[in-house]
Amino acid sequence: MEYITFDPVENIGTGPAAQNGPPPRRSAAGRRHSHAREQVLRTVEAQRSPVSVAAIGRATGLHENTVRGHLDQLLTDGHVTRSRATADGRGRPAWLWRPTRYGPASPYAALAGVLAGTIARTSADPAATAHEAGRSWGAELAEDLPETTSPVSARTVVLDAMAAQGFDPEDDGDQIALHRCPLLEAASRHTEVVCSVHRGLIAGLLEETPGVDGPQPEVELIPFAAPGRCLLHLRDAG
Repeated sequence: MEYITFDPVENIGTGPAAQNGPPPRRSAAGRRHSHAREQVLRTVEAQRSPVSVAAIGRATGLHENTVRGHLDQLLTDGHVTRSRATADGRGRPAWLWRPTRYGPASPYAALAGVLAGTIARTSADPAATAHEAGRSWGAELAEDLPETTSPVSARTVVLDAMAAQGFDPEDDGDQIALHRCPLLEAASRHTEVVCSVHRGLIAGLLEETPGVDGPQPEVELIPFAAPGRCLLHLRDAG
């Protein structure tokens, strides 16, 4: 897919968020951040709840040791802070990272991780349970959409919804890149559950949105398809 490029060494995206965002920051010594360090910082800043090294590594495509090194320097430079995760079993809990300039935490983001873990442990079919929950969510979102007298394409409805939910979508006409995951920590730990919720969201949204032109497309969501992005395919049914 050609509408986003990555530095082969440092893996920083050039999608909408990267293009429109601020230039790379500087260290306490005045040195401009490398592409990789700025990518790590922007990934942390994009989250509404603290995030682990593992989740950042999966989102950026960088090795966890590389991520950890950048975070340690960002901590020294005052760009991020850290706190211990809740203890879960033996061993010292992992660090969770958040930007120094941190807006109101999203209760949904924190709750999503708990719910995803509960579904993964207790459901006989976690993906199906999550999909149905997402379908209900999508139907509720459709109820809040303004009424329109002219047909609207399914693709437009999905793009608008993904943008509103914080996914930073970019459409090349063939597939849609999602440059940001607003639930990165939960998605990293319970990928199929969280992504099934999002697939269900799209299905429920399209089923209940009035005036959608044509049949509902088949939805395929490929998580972490490349560093910094998931891929969304909307294919004509049949």
